[in-house]
Amino acid sequence: MLQALCSNFPCKMDQTQLEPEDLSLKPSTLPDDLDPSLAAVPAIEEVATRYADLENLQGVPSWSDVRPSPVREWRDVTGEFFDCVKELQLGELIHDNMFGLFDAMSAIEMMDPKMDAGMCCNKEATPLTFQTAVETSKMKLANLECRETIGIIDAVYSCTVSWLEGHSMAQTVLTCLYLHHPNQIEDKPMRAFACAIHKLVNLIRNFILRARVYEEEDFQPSTYGYDLCCDLTETKACNMLKSAEEDLVRKLKDTEGEREKEEVGALLSRLKFTRLLLQCLVSLYPTKQSSSWNSTTVTANPVTNVSPNKTEMIDIVKTLNGAHELTQVMEKTIEYGTQPEPDSDTPNPMGFSMMVNQRLLPPTFPRYTKIKERATCIQYLAELIQRLKHVCKIVHCTNYHSALNFFMDFSKKFSPCLLSRSILQTLYLPTHDMVFGTKKLTEVLKESAKSFIAPPVLLAENPLSSNPAACNCVDSFFAYNEHTFSVLFEICGYNRARQRDKLGIMLSNFANLQDEAERVDAYLHQLSMKNENPRQHLACFGLELELYSVHEYLYIFWY
Repeated sequence: MLQALCSNFPCKMDQTQLEPEDLSLKPSTLPDDLDPSLAAVPAIEEVATRYADLENLQGVPSWSDVRPSPVREWRDVTGEFFDCVKELQLGELIHDNMFGLFDAMSAIEMMDPKMDAGMCCNKEATPLTFQTAVETSKMKLANLECRETIGIIDAVYSCTVSWLEGHSMAQTVLTCLYLHHPNQIEDKPMRAFACAIHKLVNLIRNFILRARVYEEEDFQPSTYGYDLCCDLTETKACNMLKSAEEDLVRKLKDTEGEREKEEVGALLSRLKFTRLLLQCLVSLYPTKQSSSWNSTTVTANPVTNVSPNKTEMIDIVKTLNGAHELTQVMEKTIEYGTQPEPDSDTPNPMGFSMMVNQRLLPPTFPRYTKIKERATCIQYLAELIQRLKHVCKIVHCTNYHSALNFFMDFSKKFSPCLLSRSILQTLYLPTHDMVFGTKKLTEVLKESAKSFIAPPVLLAENPLSSNPAACNCVDSFFAYNEHTFSVLFEICGYNRARQRDKLGIMLSNFANLQDEAERVDAYLHQLSMKNENPRQHLACFGLELELYSVHEYLYIFWY
């Protein structure tokens, strides 16, 4: 070992050079009672001591001299790079083996200001929190003016729409400090609105998570640990809004100034719109119901999620019409609220802190989100109401083909809206095997096949319908392929770009389904041949009616 170490040194040894035999302990020098496993310890210590003496010899370099760290000289190539770029023609690219597509995309992401928290986001030395905003009087909890409340409500809706378009909740909705501790708000309209927004956001999130037709570019469901008023029910939130509306109606009657009346009316329309929208989403969400107890047994049918029926849909559409009328009032009264400051990313001067949740974001997350403008937000809400009204028409689709056509047409018209697509999925299939929560998907498939091609096994007057083997075969076929037809509805709920990839995978499943259908058809044909009597008399009818030519007699009697 020592010889190998010494061989790395280019210098010559002097008279004190060690001999290999000097480094070993002779067996005669070992005591008789010494453990053989400890025999190497003195030898190692002696080697270490002598090796330390070697480094002290004149002319022997140290380890830092033997393996120096590499020194790189960086050269600025910016000017040379742009000079070379000028020689390129329009549309011409240079591809280098050491700089591929992955490196190019990484460079683009690193140079994007949105990926760097220090470029355009860290404008605040310390992010404003709920406590610091209240302590420094930058946010009021009581006696808010109507214009201040209107500005906050419009800004919250702008953040909500930005969240629905795929941005993070921590960078949109939860930037409103009033939503962090709504129970500490003393102003009645503001407190009612904050609690209602919590329930509204939570309900929207439940719709989207239940439908499962979103991708990472569509929606981000994380709440980052915030409690969205879980101890408060939707009914309680609606009652709080209703009580605040009644107070504003009384205040509107006592107000004399024209400007003040318009501000109170604008605030009243926003609270009423929030209540109607929350009521509609609560009504559209499938409810858990169970059938009555069976008198012959002591067990009840399992609890199922049931969608609204046609009568309930009529009431929901009426409520949506009222909400749509209020969006027109909201759009006309945007200027009555406090407006965002020029050249500021904050959607409202009071009650918002864009960097309050920055510590909750992962390191590689885009740190900058542009909140939508208020006019665009109100227009989005008005269009959302129209889409929800169209979704309610799904209750009229009684068979599979009409429902599938409805899903496909809806996907073409309203593909960008994830919420309406998710509500449509949830209404038609509250569970993957129950249509509207009341009828099995296999029964719907059988009825659709019966009305489309009328297979004999599904007709009541056909003998095959009473054959146990045939019925078992058909039931197994529909039960086995039920998932394929259910997934087809699910694919129609994705955005158009994702549908193409998923439909390509489904084609192989339908090919297998076609093969299975052919085997079932062949099996049913064998059963029908066994059960039905021969039909030679049908050929005799042609002879009696003289339908055949003389040269055709050979064909008839041959077969």
